[in-house]
Amino acid sequence: MFKMKGRLTAIALLLFMISCGGEYRNHGYMPMRVDVDALVVGVDSREAIVELIGAPSIGGVVTDKAIYYVRSRVQHRGYMRPQEVGREVLVLSFGKNQLLRNVERFGIEQGKLVRLEHRVTQTLGGDRTILQEMMSSIGGFDPSNILSDE
Repeated sequence: MFKMKGRLTAIALLLFMISCGGEYRNHGYMPMRVDVDALVVGVDSREAIVELIGAPSIGGVVTDKAIYYVRSRVQHRGYMRPQEVGREVLVLSFGKNQLLRNVERFGIEQGKLVRLEHRVTQTLGGDRTILQEMMSSIGGFDPSNILSDE
C-alpha cells in the first residue's frame, strides 16, 4: 500500500518537474554559417546573395544599403513571462553597384543594439476606439446644416 503511494507521489512529482521545464520557440530566419562564409566581399551582388542564402523572413529588413537577417530564441515557462534567451542579427551591407561591402554579426551577448527604422502609420481617428468615436460624434450634430438652402 505504502509502496503504491510512494510510486504515485514520485510520478506526480516527476510530471510536475517536467511541466515546469518550459519550451523554446525560434523566430526569424538566419542563413547557415557555411553559406555566409562562402560570400565574397566586393564580388557577390545583392541578387546573387538573396538567391544563394534566401530572403529575410518577416522579421528581417531589406533596405537599399543593407539586408538584415534576425533570429531570436524565446523561452516560455508556464505562467511566467516569456524570456528572450538568444538573438542573432546578420547585417549584409552593400556599396556601389550593389556589391557586398561588409558582413557583420551581432548577438544578445555582446549587448550591441541594432537600431532599425520604425514607422507607424497614424490613423485618422487618433487612438480612440470605435465606441469613443461614436460617443464623441453624438453632440456634434447640427440640424441646420441639413435644412439650409445652400
